Amino acid sequence: MFQFAGDMILSKSWLNRAQIIYHFAGVSFPFSSTADDVKHLKNAIASIGHSQEFHLGQGGTSFRFFVFLVSKLTGNFRIFAEPQLLGRPQKPLSETLGQLGVACATREKYFEITGEGWSNSGTVTCDAGLSSQFISGLLLSCWNLENDLTIKVPKPLMSEEYLNMTLKMLQECGMKIETSDDPKEIIYTVFKKQTPHISHLTPEADVSSAFSLAAAAVVNGSAEIRNWPVNSTQPDVAFLKAFQQMNIRFSESHGVLKVEKHNTWSGCEMNIGNSPDLFPVLSALCALGDGKSKLYGAGHLKVKESDRLAKTFELLKLCGVKFEELPDGIIIYGRSFSEPAKPVVYDPAGDHRMAMAAALFKLGGFHIQILNRECVEKSYPNFWKDTGL
Repeated sequence: MFQFAGDMILSKSWLNRAQIIYHFAGVSFPFSSTADDVKHLKNAIASIGHSQEFHLGQGGTSFRFFVFLVSKLTGNFRIFAEPQLLGRPQKPLSETLGQLGVACATREKYFEITGEGWSNSGTVTCDAGLSSQFISGLLLSCWNLENDLTIKVPKPLMSEEYLNMTLKMLQECGMKIETSDDPKEIIYTVFKKQTPHISHLTPEADVSSAFSLAAAAVVNGSAEIRNWPVNSTQPDVAFLKAFQQMNIRFSESHGVLKVEKHNTWSGCEMNIGNSPDLFPVLSALCALGDGKSKLYGAGHLKVKESDRLAKTFELLKLCGVKFEELPDGIIIYGRSFSEPAKPVVYDPAGDHRMAMAAALFKLGGFHIQILNRECVEKSYPNFWKDTGL
């Protein structure tokens, strides 16, 4: 049984957005993180003006944000990334850049951009049906425009809560955006010649990582997170509502979140569309609890760091859990295994969330060997240390 008491790593969702804003403010970024995604983006931004080649690793968010930033520059640029990332859908990125007058192409090992900055000062359409990262990335780079820019975003949007997080941060920095919302689309008009004022930006602890630690504590530990963000806009804070459904007790007071080991907990039913990163670990937690659970609205998980639907099915099957596959989720029958399964080997396919999900089974007494454990360095490098694994 592990015991954790301390600060959680800073939110990589917040840090990656803030790094883009700080760049346009012309101010050195004062925050640091041990998460690979954040480090790759920080190094890439620091290389602007010194190199035309950049390396972004596996981070989809940091990659897409950086592509929009670089697209405002003049020249030919190559943005290298892992094959899994380059293989993920990038069509909305290419289509939006094309409307802005920027040429781009996905190569075998990199994404190539050629242009002289944004030449379209009128209207563009940005498809966020696969991911809100596309519209977030575009908006984050809408500082210092020569003319007003109107952006049409067809409905439905995917992971809209992450877009709301972006908008809140931009508004905190003084960006004026006019919004028009109708049944078919959202229209944003960003006004010209705006510069960011960063004094109101305050970093937050990473709620996604906090959830993985809190879920691990429910299974076999205790966690006291002392820098818990009050009134966070991070979508994964929805895990607290899942905990309430599951009769998992926790305390949240004065910036401290406490979770203790439970002997039993219930299942839950949750639309996970706005907080898809919860899916792998929450599935494992539901499997280890009592009753029936249904997680849905997560069809886009097929194009994350791995096919997270398929990898979650694989993990539960290895551990002898009864479940039903859904096109956009899963139905799980809690404690449907008679005893911890025989020793098994699980490959998370380089996906940090899948490795953390497998860790819950290990904490629950399953004899599971987790390969490529280093993949957690993408978001939460101290995960194994903090959970005693």
